[in-house]
Amino acid sequence: MKKLVLLAVTLLTVLSLCLPAGAEPAAEVTKYGNIGRLSKLNITEDQLNDVLKDIMVNSICNRYVFYDTMTDMLMALQRGDIVVLETDQNTVRYIASRNDGIVDRPPYLNPNNLLFCMLLREEDVELRDRLSAAIAEMKEDGTLEQLRQRYVEDVITGGDPDAVVPEIFPGAPTIRVAVTGDRPPMDYVSAGGEPLGFNTALIAEIAKGLGINVEFVNVNCAARGIALATGVCDIVFWMEVGDFENWEGADFEDQPENTIVTDPYLSVSLWWAVRADSPVVNVYRDQ
Repeated sequence: MKKLVLLAVTLLTVLSLCLPAGAEPAAEVTKYGNIGRLSKLNITEDQLNDVLKDIMVNSICNRYVFYDTMTDMLMALQRGDIVVLETDQNTVRYIASRNDGIVDRPPYLNPNNLLFCMLLREEDVELRDRLSAAIAEMKEDGTLEQLRQRYVEDVITGGDPDAVVPEIFPGAPTIRVAVTGDRPPMDYVSAGGEPLGFNTALIAEIAKGLGINVEFVNVNCAARGIALATGVCDIVFWMEVGDFENWEGADFEDQPENTIVTDPYLSVSLWWAVRADSPVVNVYRDQ
C-alpha cells in the first residue's frame, strides 16, 4: 500500500490536467475518454485507478487503461478506444513522426521526468556498479550524447536506426539483455526481429569497453520482470518516474522486488500522443 500511495503522489502533477496554474478547480470537468499506458508490473489497472480516483476527478480523462504492447496501445488510440497514449517524449515523437493524424502534446501541467536505467537481479551488484561507472564515463567523454543524436534524434527525424553488432570477445563472459521493442527509438526491434535502437547501441558500447559479450533476447514488455527473475536475461532496460537531479528521490513504485538499478543514463519528459482530430488537442495552453 505504501508503494501505491507514493505512486498517487508522483502522478498528481500529471493527472490534474485541466487546471492552468493558479486556477480554482472547476465544479465539473469535461471528460474526453481514457488514457493508455504500458502495463505495470507491481500494480494492476484497477489498483492504480482506485488509488487515483480522487485525483482523476480533476482530470480530462476518465481512467487509465493498460496495454501489454505499444502496438496494441497505438491501435487503441487510432480506433478511439483511448484519447491519450502516455509514455516518454522520445517514443511519442517517434510515433507522431511515423503516423499521420497523430500529434505529440505535453501534459497540461509540467510533466514528470522519466529516468532510463538498467534493471538487474540484486545479487549482480558488481555488474551494476561496472555499468554505472561506464555510463558516467560515457557522459563525461561525450559518447552518450553522440549515441543519442545518432539513434534517437536522427531516427525521429526520418532516418533508419543502424544495425547494432556487438563486438565478440572469445572466452569472455556473456550478458543477456532483454529488448522489447515497445519504446522506439529507445528500445527498438525491426520488422525482422533484429534488436536496434539507442538502448542496444548503448549496451553494445558499454560491453566493448568492459570486454564482455552481449546477447540480445526479445522479451514481451509485460514479461520483463519474469524474464529477469528466471534467468532468461541478465539486464532489462528500465524506466522510473523521478527527478533526474535528485536520483535518490526517484519513485520505484514499479520496480520488482529483489532487483537493483544502474545510475540513469537518460532523462526524458513524460509526454502524450493524441489524434490530431481529437478535442484533447485544444485543451492545452501554450507551453
